[in-house]
Formats: sequence, C-alpha cells, structure tokens
Amino acid sequence: MNGIIRFIPNLLTLGNALMGVWAIVFIAREQMVSAVVCIAIALVLDFFDGFVARLLNAQSEIGVQLDSLADAITFGVVPGLMVFQMIIISEGYYFVDITQWPFWLMAKASVAGLIPLAAIYRLAKFNVITEKLPHFKGLPTPAMTMFIVSIPLLLESNYHLNFYHPLSADFIQMLGEVRRWDASDIWLVGVMFDPTTYLIVSVAMALLMVSNVPMLSLKFEGLAWQKNKWRYAILIWVAVCYIIFIIPYLWSLPFSYGLIDYLILPIFMLGYFLLSFIYATFGAAKQTTDEVQS
Repeated sequence: MNGIIRFIPNLLTLGNALMGVWAIVFIAREQMVSAVVCIAIALVLDFFDGFVARLLNAQSEIGVQLDSLADAITFGVVPGLMVFQMIIISEGYYFVDITQWPFWLMAKASVAGLIPLAAIYRLAKFNVITEKLPHFKGLPTPAMTMFIVSIPLLLESNYHLNFYHPLSADFIQMLGEVRRWDASDIWLVGVMFDPTTYLIVSVAMALLMVSNVPMLSLKFEGLAWQKNKWRYAILIWVAVCYIIFIIPYLWSLPFSYGLIDYLILPIFMLGYFLLSFIYATFGAAKQTTDEVQS
C-alpha cells in the first residue's frame, strides 16, 4: 500500500504526458481549442505532481526523469507542433496535400522545430543542475507553452474565427468594421494570421528557454515580504489583469481597448516576461546573495 501511495505523484506526471498525447491528436484533427484544454489540464497536473511528492515525502530520481520526459511531450512537442501548424495555415497550405508543399514552405515551417529542440535541451540541462536558485534560469517550458496556446484560443474563442482558414489583410479590415472591432483588435488578428509572427515567436521562445536569463519563480520561501517580494509582484500582476478583465463589464469608459476576454492570458504572460527582465536587471544577484547568506 505504501508503494502505491508513493507512486501517486508519478501517476500525476504520467497524466501530464497523456494530456500531451491527446493534445497532439486534437491538433492533428483540427481541434486546436480542445488541445488547449488538454494543455490546461497538463499544467495543473504538472504543478501538483511535485507538490504531492513533497507532501507524501515521495520524491525520487525516477520522478524527476518522468517529469522531464512528460514535459518534453506536453510543453515541447505540442507547442512546436502547434506553431508548425500555424505557419502552414497562415501560408494557406494547410488543405494542400503535403506532397505539393514547396521546399521554401517546409524550410519556413521547420523553424517551429526550434521550440521542441530548445525545450528538450532546457529540460536536460535542468536535470543536471545541482545549485539551488530562487529563480529559473531561462524561460520555463510551461510559461512558453501558455504563451503559444493563447494564440488559437484568442482567434477561435475571442474573435470567433476559423483558425484553419487564413484571412487577407483587406478581409480582416472589412470584418473588423462589420463586427465593430477596435483598431487594436484588427491589428492583432492580422498579426495572428501573419507567418512572420510565428517565425519570430519560434526563435524568441527558443532563445529564452536555453538562455541563462533569470526568470521569476512562484516557489515561495515562507510568507515574508522581503524574501518573496518578486513572487508577490507576480500575484499583484494577476490581480491587475483581473481588474483589466472586469472593468469593461462594470463601468462605461470614455475609451475602449478592444475584446479583452481571452486576451488576458497573453497580457499576463507579457507582464511576467517584463517582471522577469526587471528582476534580472535589478534583483537577481542581490536575492541570490541574500538567500545564500541566510
């Protein structure tokens, strides 16, 4: 019985991997939003497997390895495949037989492969790090995945567009006028149907994952403000995002800032990136020194 209880964290980790497999199936079956739901479940499982392992005192080396292997699928292969599909779709070749794809398209879409390669490299590097730091080195793979999956969620759930049928700039402008979108919404939809966007995202996310740039972690050291002020900053930003989300439903404003509903996810992620860069510039070295001395 004790062995079964100690295996519970590994079951959660394997559940994370299973959600990754299902996400791949849904992406292949043209169900991007269903894939996003699988990723959301996997994120919850990924958070709780370590928590449950510590709670049950069931940490093990196999658990560490399983966690990285599961993350390689869910937070490496899945977002890479998603961006690959986005490039093919935005170029208008999704419904063209793969044997008819030109070489330039294959080369361009292959840039999306940087995402799973960088994720796998990062996870392998993480497994051999022995020093304990109050932050992540480089962008965590779940954070990268949250940013990627927000794109199809925005298009299909926020703007009610069929992601698999790319729209021209002129048609997006006309559609925006019919649906009374703000200029910011028209611009954002255009960006999400531009293949250049995904090339930039692929390179940027890969570089951030393999870099040594300090990125904020939510692993609290007690509740004291001084030791956790940067972590509290993330929670404060969550509260600000929630306020941004509810304002249009509570008050009439003299200005408008577009459809905010599902846009709140990339807004939160951009804020996390900004806070992490501020932390890397002003707080990382001092916090590391303070925690080592304490």
